[in-house]
Amino acid sequence: MEVVLITRTVTAHQDALARVEREITVLIRRTLEEVWAGGYGDGPVDRYTYPVLALLDEHGPQGLGELTRRLGVSKPTASRHVAKLGAAGLVSTRPDRDPRAVLVALTPAGDEQVARVRDIRHAGLRTVLSGWSDADGDALATLLSRLNVDLDRQR
Repeated sequence: MEVVLITRTVTAHQDALARVEREITVLIRRTLEEVWAGGYGDGPVDRYTYPVLALLDEHGPQGLGELTRRLGVSKPTASRHVAKLGAAGLVSTRPDRDPRAVLVALTPAGDEQVARVRDIRHAGLRTVLSGWSDADGDALATLLSRLNVDLDRQR
């Protein structure tokens, strides 16, 4: 009897893992293609550079190393995104305490751009979640936050 119970528990866990993997795959595909595809307009802001603006908006000015860590990308990738946004006047850079390091900050134009894109993205989500209760929306946000924290710990 004990072996059967353990087998069922392992199988249930494997089934849950398979469902989570499948649902995350669908979520990523749909959000990239349907929910997040629009709203950037012409210019340097796209699905790769928008996270830079969003992190600076949420956490304020930060060093390139910290920005790289939070984005989960390589330093050259983060540098390219910052350079692209800087050339468009959406972020500024200045030397950090360590002269070899750079501090990245949003400009007023960057503030406007992140707010505009966020409003468009929220409108898409608002439509998708319109039939959900506040409790369900809160539960989803809590579980996604927990997943992201745990994923960050794995890096």
